[in-house]
This record gives sequence, C-alpha cells and structure tokens, in this order.
Amino acid sequence: MTVRSTGKKIALGSAIACLPLVAASFAGFIYLVFDKGMQHVLTGSALATTLFFASCATVLFFMSQPPRYALRPWHEKDDADVGPT
Repeated sequence: MTVRSTGKKIALGSAIACLPLVAASFAGFIYLVFDKGMQHVLTGSALATTLFFASCATVLFFMSQPPRYALRPWHEKDDADVGPT
C-alpha cells in the first residue's frame, strides 16, 4: 500500500479547507438570490465564487490521492518485456 507524500497531505488539507468556503459562499448566493434577485451583479459573483471554491476542492482532492501502485525505475524490465531465454 502506498502512502501520501507531504505535498499530497497539504493538498488534502487545502481541499478540506475549501469545503467551508463553498458552504459560506453558497449561503451568500442563496441570500442574494432572495434579496436582490438573479439579475443582480452580486448574485452572479456569488455563484462564480461558489463554483470556484467547489472546483478548487475537487481538483485538490484528486491531486491528493496516493498513487495506485509503486513506480519502478524506467530501465527495469517487466516480465512481459523479457524475451525467451
């Protein structure tokens, strides 16, 4: 089993930190929809901010995934690459 490196742990922490920002910006968006309407410029900005934080959280989460398998050196031969002996 492979483990997360330090950079991947930082990316996971940043993804988790983006989730409250998504919730706060979405709550602001809902408030602005009911208060000012959908045509107001602040409502569009709140929606764009919500989508930005959601996409940041998604990308950072996928970047933080540990590798599925251990990488071997490029010059090491596979069993399939070895010809008949």
